[in-house]
Amino acid sequence: MHAFLDRTVFPPPPIMGLSAAAAAAATGVPVAALADRWRTRARVTRARHLAVYLHHVALGASLSACARDFARDRASMRYACARIEDLRSNPAFDRCAARLERAVAAQRDMVFGLIAGEGDGR
Repeated sequence: MHAFLDRTVFPPPPIMGLSAAAAAAATGVPVAALADRWRTRARVTRARHLAVYLHHVALGASLSACARDFARDRASMRYACARIEDLRSNPAFDRCAARLERAVAAQRDMVFGLIAGEGDGR
């Protein structure tokens, strides 16, 4: 049985792409720019840090999974999460980050519900 359909798996496995799409939408940076392997502008780097943070915190991905999914090393993933945590000392940023976390987690739950056939009368 696929992990998506196994209701005993908790927390559900992270869905790569949800965090990147949310971070890209929130920052106005193209999703493709988040995957750039070369040094990027600060704006793109911050968006990537936010995507990594959401993947780790909102979706529950381990730092090793984040490193694999974002094609970076674990130290970079730790650094990205630490940078976002530092930014959360700003109340306005903290509110936005909290909303993004909830939205990404809700989107994941919706996807799992659709895959499992919830809400369609099955």
